[in-house]
Amino acid sequence: MPSILFINRVYPPESGATGRVLEYVAHGFVSAGWDVSVLTTAGERSYAGEKIRGGVKVIRVASGFSKRSLIARALGYALMIPSLLLKALLLPRADVVVTKTDPPMLLVIGPFLKLMKGSKLIHWAQDLYPEIAEEAGVLPKRGAGGLVTGLLRLLSTLSMRSHDLTIAVGRCMVGRLKGRGIPEGRIRVVTNAGVEDDIVPVSHENNAFRKMHGLEGTLVIEYSGNLGRAHDFGTVLEAARMLEQRGETGILFLFVGSGPGEGTLRDEVARMGLKNIRFLPPQPAGSLSESLGAGDLHLVTMKSVMSGFVVPSKFYGVMAAARPCLFIGPEDSEVARVIHEHGVGEVIALGDAQALVMAILRYRGAPEVTEQAGGRGRLFLKDENSLGLFLKCAADLVESP
Repeated sequence: MPSILFINRVYPPESGATGRVLEYVAHGFVSAGWDVSVLTTAGERSYAGEKIRGGVKVIRVASGFSKRSLIARALGYALMIPSLLLKALLLPRADVVVTKTDPPMLLVIGPFLKLMKGSKLIHWAQDLYPEIAEEAGVLPKRGAGGLVTGLLRLLSTLSMRSHDLTIAVGRCMVGRLKGRGIPEGRIRVVTNAGVEDDIVPVSHENNAFRKMHGLEGTLVIEYSGNLGRAHDFGTVLEAARMLEQRGETGILFLFVGSGPGEGTLRDEVARMGLKNIRFLPPQPAGSLSESLGAGDLHLVTMKSVMSGFVVPSKFYGVMAAARPCLFIGPEDSEVARVIHEHGVGEVIALGDAQALVMAILRYRGAPEVTEQAGGRGRLFLKDENSLGLFLKCAADLVESP
C-alpha cells in the first residue's frame, strides 16, 4: 500500500479553505487504497495528538498561532515551520510528501525530508509566496525590507526546485512557476474543482437562509468568502452606487464573510451612504448549500496584479450551488478562462462598474439565462476530474525511479 503525508497548517474541524481542499483530496486517496496521514496544527476546535478521521491519520502539533496582528501572525508562521519539520522527521517514512502553502514558506521543509527520508516531494501551490504578499502590500518590494523579500523568494524557489513535482491550481500559474525556473515538465495543473461535492443547489422556495434574512423578492448579488487584500471591491461599490442613483430597487449586494479587508470595506460603504449593501458573518461549512443558494448571482473578484499568484477557490462553490459568476478581474486568470469556455457567467474588467450594472440588469430580466448558466457550472464540476489527476501525479512519482 503506497503512503502519502500531507502537511498543512489547518485541517478540519479547524476552519480554512486550504484545510477544506486538503480533506477532500485526503479522503480521495484513502478511497483509492493509500495509507494517508495529515500533519497539521491544533487550534480552537482540536488538540495536539493523533486521531483517525475518515480513514486519515491526523497528527496535530501544538501551535501558538495568533491573528492579532501582522507581526504576531508572521512570528507564528516562523515558529510553526520548524515544529512541523521536527514532527515530520519523527514520523514513519512516507512514499510521497505533499507540502502546501499554509503557512507561507512551508515548502522549505521539503528538501530536508527528501534528504533524510528519501520521500518523493510534491509542492501543492495554492498560491505563490512571497509574490502574493508583495502585491497585497504586506511585504515591501524595495529598500532593506525588499532584501528580506528577495531572500524569501530565493529560498522558496530553491525549495520548489527540489520538489519532484509542483501542482498549480490554475493554468494562469504555469507561467509564474516557469518564471521561477521550474521546468514545465515538472508542473501539473490540478484545479480545486470538486472540493465542494457537499454543496448542492437549493431553490429560493426551499431556502431557509434566504427566509431567515428576509431576502424574499430581492435580487441578491452575493459575495461569499474571505474579504482579503487580493480582492477588488471598488468596482462593486461603484456599481451599487450607480444602481441606487438610477433608482433601481429590489437589488441587494450581500457580503457573507470576514477578513483583513472587512473594516475598510464597511467604512467605505458607510462613507458612500449605500443602502443596498448588507454584511453577514461567515457561515459554517454545513450550511453552505443554503447560504450560497441564497444569491441569484455571485461575485468573485481579484486584482490584476494577483493573476497567476492565486486562484479564488470560492469560484467552485458558486458553480456547485448552480449560480452564475460575475468575475471582476483579469482575463488571463483561471476563473475568466473557465467562464469564457463554459458559459458560467460573465467577466467584468476591473473598474468597469457600468459593465457590472448592465450584467446584473440583464440577468434580472432573463431568469432562464440565469438558470442555464448555473446548470452549466454544475455540469463543469461533474466533468472535471481533479482528484483523479492528483492521484495519478502521486502514483506516477511512486512508480518512478
